[in-house]
This record gives sequence, C-alpha cells and structure tokens, in this order.
Amino acid sequence: MDQLLAIVFKLGDIALILIGFGLVVFIHELGHFLAAKWAGVRVLAFSIGFGPALVTYRKGLGFRRNSSEEEYKRWLVLKADGAVAPDSDLSPTEYRLNALPLGGYVKMLGQDDADPGYRSSEPDSYNMVPIWKRMVIISAGVTMNVATAVVLYIAVFMAGLKTEAPVVGDVAEGAPAAITMPVNAEQLGIEEPGLQPGDKIVSIDGREPMSFNDIQLASAMARPDTPMLIKVRREGYADDLDFEITPAKSQMGLLTLGVIPSQTNRILEPKRRQEVAAANSILEREGLAGVPLGSALVSINGTPVSHPSDFTRPISHGMGASVDLVFEHDGKTIERSTHPWPVLDRESVVIASQTRYAPSLLGISPVMCVGELTPGVHKGYDQGLREGDIFAHLGAASFPNVARGTAEVAAHAGTTIDATVIRDGQRIDLTLKVSRKGQVGFTIDWRNEHTYIAQSYSDDDPLSLTTTGLRPGSRVTHIDGKAVESFSDIARQLQLALAKGRLEVPITAELPIKNEEGAPIERTLVLAISPEQADHLAQMEWTLPDLALLFETEMTTLKADGPLAAIAMGVHETDRVMRTTYVTFLRLFQGTISPTNLNGPVGIVHTGTILAERGFIWLLFFFALVNINLAVVNFLPIPITDGGHMLFLLWEQVTGKPVSIAVQNAATLAGLVLIVAVFLFVTYNDISRLLGS
Repeated sequence: MDQLLAIVFKLGDIALILIGFGLVVFIHELGHFLAAKWAGVRVLAFSIGFGPALVTYRKGLGFRRNSSEEEYKRWLVLKADGAVAPDSDLSPTEYRLNALPLGGYVKMLGQDDADPGYRSSEPDSYNMVPIWKRMVIISAGVTMNVATAVVLYIAVFMAGLKTEAPVVGDVAEGAPAAITMPVNAEQLGIEEPGLQPGDKIVSIDGREPMSFNDIQLASAMARPDTPMLIKVRREGYADDLDFEITPAKSQMGLLTLGVIPSQTNRILEPKRRQEVAAANSILEREGLAGVPLGSALVSINGTPVSHPSDFTRPISHGMGASVDLVFEHDGKTIERSTHPWPVLDRESVVIASQTRYAPSLLGISPVMCVGELTPGVHKGYDQGLREGDIFAHLGAASFPNVARGTAEVAAHAGTTIDATVIRDGQRIDLTLKVSRKGQVGFTIDWRNEHTYIAQSYSDDDPLSLTTTGLRPGSRVTHIDGKAVESFSDIARQLQLALAKGRLEVPITAELPIKNEEGAPIERTLVLAISPEQADHLAQMEWTLPDLALLFETEMTTLKADGPLAAIAMGVHETDRVMRTTYVTFLRLFQGTISPTNLNGPVGIVHTGTILAERGFIWLLFFFALVNINLAVVNFLPIPITDGGHMLFLLWEQVTGKPVSIAVQNAATLAGLVLIVAVFLFVTYNDISRLLGS
C-alpha cells in the first residue's frame, strides 16, 4: 500500500510539473501576444502546444472542438460580398489548446517560422510594422519569463527558502580544498592546509554565497585552471582566511572543490517507509540497532558533540578501539558502542590512460568485493551477484583491487564480462552484462569486510606482492598471532604492534592453492615495516563513515527583511542565474563541463519532482529557474529561436534590407536540425541516468 501511494504521489508531482511547464510556456507566448497587440499586428492564433487543436475559442464564435479558422475565412468572404452586416465583427485571433502541450506559439499575419518567405501586404501585418516594434515583439517572450522569475523569487524570499547553509561539512582527501594553504596562513599562524569542517564560506570571487548550492555552482562554473578567491570564516580566528583554490574535475566531469555540506548532530527522521528502512539498516550495520530516528548524538567517548565533524576528534587516532556513543530522544538517553573503520590510503594507478583509485594499507590492497545490493535497484543482483561476493576473477584480472576491477569492467562496456566470485568459501562462475557506461550495477564494499589480498599494482610483478611475498588471492588469517576477519582488523593489529615498538610483525595467511588433501596451504612470514611506514601507519585515522550519512544537513533560511529587500534579492538572484546559464554554454565550449551533464526535458521534470517533495516554496524556486533558463536558451542566436529572429532583425536594421529568403530557409533548417539533435541527445542522457545504464 505504501509503495502504491508513493507511485500515486510521484505521478501527482509529475502532473504538477507538467502543468507548471505549460504555464511557463503560456507566460512566454503571452509576452509575444501582448506586444503584438500593442504594436498593432494582427494575431491569428495564440496556441498552447503543437499538433491538431483539441479546443479553440474565438470571440464571436465561442468554443469549438476543432479549429474555427475555416469558419472565420468563410465569414470574411461573406463580409466582403456584403452577405453579412458591415458592423458585425469576429475576432481574428483564435485561442488554441493543441494535442501536444510541450510548447506554444503566437501566429501573426505576415510571420511564419515554418515559412520565412511568408509576407503580407496588409497594414496590420508583422512585416509591415517598423523594425524596432518587431524587435519588441520578438523579445517580449523572454522579457515576460525574466519578469516572472523576478516575481517568483520575490515571493520565495518573502516566504523564506530553507536550504543548505554555505558551511563546510567535510573535505575529500586529496581534493583541492584539502591541500591548499591559506594565502594569509603565516599571518594567522595556520600550519595545516585546506578547508576544515565548520568553515563558513563568506565570499567566492567577491560574491557572497547564499547557500551551499552556490558554492558547488561557482566551482562548476569556474574558469579552467584558474584559482578561485575564497574567503572563509573559521571559529577561533578574528580575521577571515583567504584561499586561492583551483577546482579539479570530479568523476562526474564537473569542476569541484571537494567539499560536502555541513550537518547537525540530529539523525534524520524520514517519513517514507523505504527511507526509514534504509536509515535503520545503516544504524544496524553500525551496531546501533534500536536508536530511534530523530535522536540527537550528544557525546562520543564522553566528549560532548554538537556537530558530526566532532566525530573525528575522539576516535580519529583510537587504533580502532570501541567507541561509546550517547544519544538523546524525547528526554531519554540511549547508550551504544560501535567499532570505527580505518581510513585506508587512496592509491592511484594509471590503467588505459585513465587514473583509477583503490584503498591500500602499507601497499597491501584488498580484493574488490560487492557491497550492499538491492533487488530491483541494482542490476548486478538480477545477474547473480550477492553482497559480500569477492572477485577471484573479473575478465582478464585475477583477484583485482578496486582500480583494476573497475577498469576491467569499463573495458567491457556494452558487452559481457566473465567473473568468478568467492561466496561462503565456494567459487561461483558468472557472466555479467556491462552497460554502455561501463557498469554492471552493484556497489563496492569500501569497508573491505574480508582479508583477501589483491593483485599487485605493478604489471611487472603479477604473481606476488613485493611487500609481503604472498600471492594474490591469499587470505590473511592472523596478524601478530591475533585472528583477523577484515582489513579493519589488520590495520588495528598492525597499529597495536607498532605501539609496542615492533617493526617486524608475523603474518599468517592461506594461499590460493591447496595441498594433496584439498586443504588450503597456510604460510607464516614476517612483515618488515620501515620507520617511514611506521610513522604513516601511526597517523592513520579511524571514522564512522556510514553513520555520518544519517545526520540532517545544516540548514539556513533565505528570507528578506521586507518587501524592498525581497525585490533586491529577487533581482540579484535572477541576474545570477542568467549569468550562470550563459557561462554554462561557455564552459561547454571550453571543455570544463561535459555535454552529458546537461539535463533535457525528462531530467528537468525529474529534478522538479524531487524539489516538489521539499515543499511549495521550492517548487516556486524551481519554476523561477525554468523561466530564466527558457529565456536564455530561447534568446540564443540560433535560427528558429527568438534570438535567431532578433539577429535577422538587427541585420535588416543595419543594412536596410532583410536577410535573403534563401539564407533564412537554410538557417531555419540548420537551426531545426540542431535543436532536434540536442533534444534527442539530452533526452537519451536523461533516460540513461534514470535507468542507471
């Protein structure tokens, strides 16, 4: 029943978004219509949608199920012949609702997009009015959209928009935001590089971000290979920190700083059944079953916390020791203990000219393993994969780490790949279908809840690990005489051995070969740790990675102090979004934004349904964005768009004669082909993203 209701609500959101799109188009065409009336141009049709007319209205004739155009033409003939009274009147304008409500148009006498050579000698035709009036008519559509966006933004800021605060929650290891020193570090006495959790971004290139989305957008729109000037307010410092950070491309193909939003210490309390189940699943996986959703985490190992970034302070160098957590919910205290996970090194390797990453510990890398799988969501489940499967073979790779495994799958994009997985001690052969994007459809177990050692990074040494002398596929069973069941256990036992001052640690492992009796061959050897490796291992941090996903995002409310402030904020936001949209096209040509990141109609509707779930104010905000983007795209200098028409009018104004019909016909055809090609491309991308292929 819950699933059925979710589908009904989603369909309702989609219908609401489509109605909103219809209103946006109506507003655009209304601009053309009103401007044409003002200029004295005869309007033949005001239409919402394309294709055959479903319902029409004409003053003097009323409503019709189909077009009344032929009826109107007959009336004109009769009037010219004197068969009807000379003072009788019918409106020349037919108002239409067409079968395909995915656009709209205003049809004027003397102007036809499908026939650039169409002209009329009537004094009230489009081609007979002065050029400057035609410019007003052409630009009126986008003007109405921009004006509507301003009005919507004013309404949004009067009511207040609740959004993510421009505060740093965490910084990805090795990201630009993690490795850059403040320009004024010496002056402020700062020794560590990078942004830190809790830092508030007060300006980016001189502009104040109102939300965290502004930070992400600014980095995505940044000039390639150009540092961004970022001013940061940090607790404990009287002066702001000044950074010059150059964004880098993420795996999504967008420039990014490598920061995520800040969170509160309160666990999310979702309402939908599926989301509640997912949240409780994470709590159970972290050993916190029974902690109510909506609880606040108040202390870790006795240290008070008010922010998830406080996680790192009590546990970061605890060598994997148990962590005591205290939650509060409805005045009650809930105490739990859990075990953190090590932050392994992020080793990089270039495979087929592409850099890929895999976790490692002192050069020992775990075999790629399947993480959480959901039937009906992850396609790998339907192909036979199960959570915890360890890849003994994947294509041409034996016991691959994440880097080799993902590269091997990508190399089989659009085909199939043979795989052998270890499940409950048994080997299972599978043939997996790989999508055109190089994905099978499963999550990776980044926790590495096994102790199988992967093949070496070195292509020159495919059969043995130079660090340990163990063959790939060996399963470590003991470190320093202590049983281990995961890479977390390995890390903990190595740190404990180092804490005792020992740099030579015995390792026992089962080799991937068996003796004559069919039992695995076991080997014990000594792992020699260099002083440099010892220092590195001693500094290894521990964390609770999944638990951090459960906490609410730190929010801020963007609300104007009064009507005048709301108007100022509305105009400012409209200007910012328009500039950003134009810059997006520039970055496409510069290559810092991939065309695959563009959304088409399907993607925009999907985004709209997501924002609709956040409330009515977010829906208004979304349609303000749609109005601006429609205005910008429609006014690009592309034939068949308003911008293309404006370009022709400017030529006519400068040269004193219109663009030749042959050139207009060719340009219109080229513009139509371009628009259809772009439409098909972005729609394909939209559907591919939604289907995960």
